[in-house]
Amino acid sequence: MANDSRTPIDFTLGVNINALSNGGALLGRVGDEEVLVARVDDRFFAVGAHCTHYHGPLAQGLVVGSTVRCPLHHACFSLETGEALRATRFRAGASNAAGTRCS
Repeated sequence: MANDSRTPIDFTLGVNINALSNGGALLGRVGDEEVLVARVDDRFFAVGAHCTHYHGPLAQGLVVGSTVRCPLHHACFSLETGEALRATRFRAGASNAAGTRCS
């Protein structure tokens, strides 16, 4: 889950890695850019903080493996690249045009 503060954490000041549990996400910023930092096991990822669909808050989304799902419409993004892997999900088991599935 994201930090509850309305003011995003300034990641340029550093963050204690213990503040982020496995599968967790934090909303922060680097300069003027809002960033999502997520932890998967011993790996940490940083991507843009908002969904490209309706600017949904990805820090409130679900981290699954190396992906994050938007809490608004379940679009799926790679934590490794920030790339959209699947558009908004309207039915169970749906995949995008390229056949990429979000676990």
